[in-house]
Amino acid sequence: MDAYKFDTNDSNFIVEAIVEGYRDYVDHRKERHRNMKISSAFAWTKGNFIESKLAENSDRLHFTYRHAKAGLTWDYLQFIHGDTKKLFLIKNAAYFNKDHFSQVILPGNANHKKPQRTYLHELSKINEHLDFMHTSQTADNSNEMSEQLSLFIPDTQAKDELTHLQASYNEFHILTYKIDEAYQISEIMHYLPNPNDNKAYLIEDLSDFISGSELTDEERDIIAPEQDHDIIDPAAFDIGILEEDQE
Repeated sequence: MDAYKFDTNDSNFIVEAIVEGYRDYVDHRKERHRNMKISSAFAWTKGNFIESKLAENSDRLHFTYRHAKAGLTWDYLQFIHGDTKKLFLIKNAAYFNKDHFSQVILPGNANHKKPQRTYLHELSKINEHLDFMHTSQTADNSNEMSEQLSLFIPDTQAKDELTHLQASYNEFHILTYKIDEAYQISEIMHYLPNPNDNKAYLIEDLSDFISGSELTDEERDIIAPEQDHDIIDPAAFDIGILEEDQE
């Protein structure tokens, strides 16, 4: 899968932006904690800070970005490398299932049917022309795979959107960040999703690029409640594929 790696400078830049965005989020939480009687709702803004930081500095490496909507309410940013026409998203690893990337992982909901992130599967169809032969699923999983993919029957609007996506972009990638028990970003992974088996294949572990992610005891005390009380980021419910083009 080496052919699908980002340039080393690009990967390093993305990791730096993710860490800096999270640091901005932590600083914001500290300021809100000092000046508000209750500020737990700001726990839901983490993804916005991370995506915004990457967008703010995107021109340094010729990235562009566009606003998109997942489901009816959740807005997020899609990033595009202008030279290679690679489209990529930043996702929280806590809700990302690399073995079934279109399904949401919800804490404490392991026994329930997983909601489908339809928009991720539709975006993954950009990769239909890529060579996944050496990573294909075995025959033992064929029935499960067919059942999963049967959930994604595109309508006319979806087909038009797919045609537009495939004409606009060469590849679709997903990068995930993991927050560890010390509430620090400890892992950043780069995946290439395969629409044919609903699996996201690891391209590269970018964790070695992580620097400056350490938190103080005070910062951990402020961030900890969102983890301890299983506050679920609304981004985990980003179901649907309703998008809007913007510069």
